This record gives sequence, structure tokens and C-alpha cells, in this order.
Amino acid sequence: MFSELDILIIRDEILGELLNGEIREVRCEKRNLYFEFRGREKGLFVSLMHPHIRVHLSNPMRGDPHSFTPFLKGYRLKGAKVRRGDRVLYLLFEKKLSHGLINRPVLAIELTGKYSNAILIDQDGVILDFFREVPLGKSRFRRIVRDEKYIPPPEKPRSLFRLDEMDDTELEDYLQKAFPYLHCGKDPRDLIPKYVKKALEEKKPVVYLEAGSLLYYAPFPSPCLEGKERIEFKSLSEALEFYFREAAPREERKDRVLMALLRERERLKEFPKFREYGELILRHISEIEEGSDSLQVEGKVIPLDPRLSPGENANRYFELYKRMKRGLEKIERKIRERSRAGAGAAKPEEWDEGGEAPLPYYVFTSPGGFKVYVGKNRRSNEIVTFEIGAREDLFFHVKGGKGAHVILKTGGREPDEEDLIFAARLALSHSNLAADGKGLVSYTARRYVKRLPGQPGTVVLEREKVIQVRLDG
Repeated sequence: MFSELDILIIRDEILGELLNGEIREVRCEKRNLYFEFRGREKGLFVSLMHPHIRVHLSNPMRGDPHSFTPFLKGYRLKGAKVRRGDRVLYLLFEKKLSHGLINRPVLAIELTGKYSNAILIDQDGVILDFFREVPLGKSRFRRIVRDEKYIPPPEKPRSLFRLDEMDDTELEDYLQKAFPYLHCGKDPRDLIPKYVKKALEEKKPVVYLEAGSLLYYAPFPSPCLEGKERIEFKSLSEALEFYFREAAPREERKDRVLMALLRERERLKEFPKFREYGELILRHISEIEEGSDSLQVEGKVIPLDPRLSPGENANRYFELYKRMKRGLEKIERKIRERSRAGAGAAKPEEWDEGGEAPLPYYVFTSPGGFKVYVGKNRRSNEIVTFEIGAREDLFFHVKGGKGAHVILKTGGREPDEEDLIFAARLALSHSNLAADGKGLVSYTARRYVKRLPGQPGTVVLEREKVIQVRLDG
């Protein structure tokens, strides 16, 4: 996990390589950002993709221009600050304007777990732009919307730089989760200050291996892993780039669990025939000889258990019918739950940043990094469509059925086809047609969605496009 120690070292590497560099373009690819500097071999890479969040120097990355570009193009990096003990990096930019004026925006890179964000702030502390919006009701602490005053995220509750605020149990738990390469039998209150001092001063990053496979990366060799196989790097940026490149799993095109559920559903759909078998056995019970292993009647061959009487065989099929019918109902529920975000998608965010207040809607992140809001009920649909949804955002709803309102927040960017399919799958999977596994979804700009008077949560579309999606594709 990218740590409060890593970010201090990366800050120094950024200043050493990019200080006074001029921004040429900011590019985006899914939840990754790349800041290209004119005439510099390296640029700045930021990943907001949990759990692989990080920031470091990197070779150029392909992607689409991000909305940060018009705000930062031509600006020079003049400094970098870190809130000590936390994972928030502030990049200070500057540009001379006409009439001798100087503009000094700040980019806040908040590497705070699944709520990581990049927020551009003007010199008066007002939000200009962001990677992900945090609207009213999403967080107990703050809103991240344009023209709002920027409020930093809550301070990280645990840190290597505040050991005295943790008891021994909390410290051990923290090390095990966040710094496994420092978790061993040695006294952590003696080990950690010495390790941090050496890591900041000597800067010898390594990647540890075990049986040829990646184990950990560390900003400095750990006394807990002496004798372990390791690769040394000149900079932490190089170590991070190597580690995450080698650790990245191959993308699977399909959710294997969902596919298994769909196969089981097809098998269980045969349940009506077992009731028919039981009825045919009772109807022709006088024709069945003792010890028969089958009954051929009305063009069907019905397997029988020769150890059971005809009546017991009939009851066995009736019980199987009931069992499979109940099983099918359970499988249908599991498919709806599993396929809410489409095959292989992430779970929704259902809580605010503090983890205490449940949201009145679901929130997903599309492959391109767009936020997608999904209503839970009629009132929730109203909130999603008419309070969260802006005129330029996209509205989705299953065609010919009842279901959730879905809003894809565009933020002024053009979503790719995979983002549209992602949102459409959400609309289908949160509808009464989800069990079919495929269907049509209408979508349009939110400005073409109109309320029906006196019918909360019910809307009409002035214009629409239609997309066909499958939940198992």
C-alpha cells in the first residue's frame, strides 16, 4: 500500500526531476492521470485506482486529454508539499499573466484509499476542477464540486509519524496491514524511527521476491527481511513502476462466478418437467412393474429408482420439483446482486467518506473513471436524476420495464462505449427484467428527461437512444 513514507520520498523525486517544468498536457486513461512536462523525459503518473493508488515519476502514458489540461497548460511546477504523516500531495503551479499578474493554482492529490481524488484549486482556495465529484450527501465532511471552497480530507487516523497515538495492539495491526515488510519480532517503537530516518536520508528502494514472485516493495531495505531475495532500484519511482507493472493481473473478460450462476440457472429452469414426471407416474401407476428402472409413456422416458415403489418415485419427482423451484428463485436473486455492475465490475460505494452514513443511492465507477449513480427507490430516483444529474450528464433506464434511474456524470468529458455499456448494464440489472440476462436500455442527456406531475420518480424522455446489453458479456 502506498504510504505516508512513500509520498515524502516521491515528493523529493518530483522536485528533483520536474521543478520549474512546464505542463504540456494532462492525459487520462481509466482512473490514471499522466502530467506531461514540456522537454522532460519523465512526467508525473497518478493512479486513483484502489487498491493500487500511487504517484510517481513515469515514462509517457497514452490517454485522452483530461479537463485539467486547459487549466494547467503552460503553468510551471514551483513546489510540492506534503501534509506530514498523511497521503496528500500538494503541487504548486505558477504562471505569469498579462499586466504582471501571477496565477498560482494548486493540485491536491489525495491518495486516501477508495476515495482518492485529484482536485485543482485556485489561489483563493476555490475548487476549479476535480477527477471525481463528491456531491451533497456523499460525504459528511465536505463537498467536492466546482466553485466550492476546498476542504482537505480528514487526517489519517494512524501514521508511522505518530506512533505515540497507537497502543501496541493498534500498532501491530497497522504494521501488518500497511507495512508488512516492517512486521516482525523486533520492537516496532525502536525499529520504525530508525528505519524512517534511513529511508528518508539514504533512499535505497527495493522490491522483494519470494521464489521468483513479487512479495513487497519498500523505500529502504527492511531489517525484518534480511536474506530475502531483492531487486534494488535507483529511485522509488522506478521501484513502484516495476512492482505495479509486474503485479498487474490480466483482465478477465467475464466474471466467472456470474457465468457459473447463469449456467446453474439454465439447469434449474428444467424444474417444471419433474412435476410433469410425477403426475405421469401417478396417472400410469398401474402400468409400472415392480423393480422397473424407467417408464415410457406419452413419448417420454422417465427414469425410475427400482428400489422405490411407483408412488415413492412420484413423490421423489415432486420433491425435486419443489427443491429446484426454490433453488431457481435463490439463483435469480444472486444473479441480480452479482450483475448489478455488469460482469467483473466493482462493488458499489454505499457509505459516505466516514463510513457511517448510508447513501440513499448506489455509486459505481465506470472503466473510464466516470461516477455512475443508481437509484434505490422512487425518492432515490428523484435525487439521482434531478439533484445529482446535471443537464449534460447521461440518464439511463431499462426500456419496457420498471427499474432504477441511472446517471452517468460526464464532468464535461465524452464517455467511451465501454462506459455507456457499463451504465446500461447497471440500469438493466437494477430492473424487473434483470433475470432475463439481456435487454434494451434507453439513454439520453439529462436535459431531455422530464417529470410527470404528481408521479414522483416517473419520467418521460423527449428523445432517446437505445442500446442492447447482456449481463454476462
